[in-house]
Amino acid sequence: MQNRNRGLRGFRRWREKLLFKSAESAKSAVLLFGVFAVTFPACNIESVKVTQLIDGVLDFLYPGQCAGCLGGYDRGAILCRDCEQQFENLSTSPACEYCAMPLTEHGAPCPYCLGKGAPFFDRIVSIGMFQEPLRSLIHRAKYSGDWPLAELLADRLMEKESVRGLLGQTDCLVAVPLHYGRQVGRGFNQAQVIAQRMGRRCGVKSVKPVVRKRRTETQTHLHSQARRAENVQDAFRLTRPGCVAGKHVVLVDDVMTSGATLFEMARTLKPAGAASLSALVLAVADPKGRGFEAI
Repeated sequence: MQNRNRGLRGFRRWREKLLFKSAESAKSAVLLFGVFAVTFPACNIESVKVTQLIDGVLDFLYPGQCAGCLGGYDRGAILCRDCEQQFENLSTSPACEYCAMPLTEHGAPCPYCLGKGAPFFDRIVSIGMFQEPLRSLIHRAKYSGDWPLAELLADRLMEKESVRGLLGQTDCLVAVPLHYGRQVGRGFNQAQVIAQRMGRRCGVKSVKPVVRKRRTETQTHLHSQARRAENVQDAFRLTRPGCVAGKHVVLVDDVMTSGATLFEMARTLKPAGAASLSALVLAVADPKGRGFEAI
């Protein structure tokens, strides 16, 4: 059992190296690991150097490439040293504990919500600002079909103590839905991937009380907060209020820009009578509106 656990830990490291590749590549790694597990069921995996062998095969098939900057890097991680440091800086930068907006220093008064939080929400928490390398990771997960990256980012979000504390008080997760036409074209809903990943890890179910009733223009083309708010107005319909009635609910999305989508979701859910409403997002956009065209 101890040998098997060591093998599984090693396999998780290999899986990270493939996360920003295709899902088929990950399946290939699983198959490769399964073949060795069957072939050497009672062997000490480290003694037969299976880990080194598979590691070498994967390095040959998929040379080390940073998932952030796409440059070369030392094997064993998905980000190069510089991108990992930038990511760490983003995740530890001071932010308001209620609205997730950036602060000048930890514990400083929030000039955005004045300590009252965002409208409709008890709390909003994110990894950090929508800047590199987080920006590239989200774009790759969202627009390039690399959905395993969304799972990895969900894991990084859960590394934050504030997120784990919030999830410990949560009854259900609600991913911001895509219109079915857009989801078919993309192949997945990145918010749902994030919600399901966190739900599996912390034992919180993911529910779908809301549908997107019309296909709105992509927010990427709208560079003002007013246009974005108008674009999503009445875009959602509450179909299963019982899923969230009387429960502590957390909305999940990839990026909060103007907040229009989250606020419209909250307004749609209000008649259901949730006990509380918070939100988890991977990133928060520049509150001064710079860079909206890149989201």
